[in-house]
Amino acid sequence: MMRAVVMALALALLAGPALAVLPDPPGDPEVAEGARLVEGGRYELGLPLLEAALARLPGDPDILVYIAFAHRRMGRRDAAMEAYLLALGSNPNHPGALAYQGSLMLEMGDRAGAAANLAQLTNSCGACPERETLARELARAR
Repeated sequence: MMRAVVMALALALLAGPALAVLPDPPGDPEVAEGARLVEGGRYELGLPLLEAALARLPGDPDILVYIAFAHRRMGRRDAAMEAYLLALGSNPNHPGALAYQGSLMLEMGDRAGAAANLAQLTNSCGACPERETLARELARAR
């Protein structure tokens, strides 16, 4: 049993920052299924479910982070950035939105923007996992 737990933790760590900070999906079944599909890399299947849920729960920052993450992984950086901005409009200190938007900023060459998100994470959540993930990504990007 302990070995299985250690293996699961090792696999989670090996997955890297890409899945380290996604928020827990809200209790809505459609959101949970969309999130499960996105976390499993099935972005094109999860995205419509998340968008339908967002139509029922407008402005939900957790749903918006999943939508942004899916767009980002599908190479749609502009759509991802728009969804992160909407999530942060709902909750300016949303750890997942700040961390993932910071990752996207690094991908787009905006190191200063990512550093600003890191500073905001430091102020709003201290040493939370999202802050630590973005800090590692910034350090690697040097």
